Amino acid sequence: MSTPLNPVDPKIALVTGSSRGIGLAIAKKLLSKGYLVILNGTNNTQLKKICEELAEKYPIVDAMSANVSDENSVAELFQQIEKKYNKLDVLINNAGISPRLNGNKPTVENTLTDHWIQTIAVNLTGVFFVTRAAIPLLKKSSCGRVIQIVSQAGQMNTGFASAHYATSKAGLIGFSRVLAGELGSLGITVNCVSPGKILTEMAATYSNAAVVEQAYIDRTPLQRIGQVDDVVGAVAFLASQEASFISGAVLDVTGGFFMP
Repeated sequence: MSTPLNPVDPKIALVTGSSRGIGLAIAKKLLSKGYLVILNGTNNTQLKKICEELAEKYPIVDAMSANVSDENSVAELFQQIEKKYNKLDVLINNAGISPRLNGNKPTVENTLTDHWIQTIAVNLTGVFFVTRAAIPLLKKSSCGRVIQIVSQAGQMNTGFASAHYATSKAGLIGFSRVLAGELGSLGITVNCVSPGKILTEMAATYSNAAVVEQAYIDRTPLQRIGQVDDVVGAVAFLASQEASFISGAVLDVTGGFFMP
């Protein structure tokens, strides 16, 4: 059984890219467990609306817009967090993109330069900006957690993922292992959650989504596509006290599609 959080002094969690999909689901899960959650996204109006809706059920929710790929925007975000809360207990780097080409996965040969640069900027450099800025606040926590949302595409050739996306996620896994080594002596754990095919809005943007989903099911021992709650449960576990001796790990949530 999980240890309940102190309602007077709740743990503070920042979830990047939490205006929809997996990020929003993670935020809701942590809110339900008593965390004070800071929502993040680039659309301030949308964030405020979501925050207001969630506040009807969870009074300890906040929202701060920032573009994770913009170093100055990230610096302003953490200035706000420091001024308002003066610490951070859990950082979940979830913000990510996977540009398509005419609704399909581009090959390396036809990958647009702008798409490559944009994907690396958001999925990898953005995590660097956010994490580097978060470390001083995480040091103030008695149980700091950094959780990266990566992908099975960063560990294998799935046949479904583009080169820019797979490269960004593989780089993120390497970054996380170095970070785990650097922050371990401070009691801060760093882990990755690596989803397989999950039913999300982003996944549905493939022009041949149904074909891709069936191909995934055919190659997966559990014979289904993952649900958002499958990822959320793994994240909540790694954020908890029960996972205090786990660091530098990659938790695969693929239904058995990837078996290292």
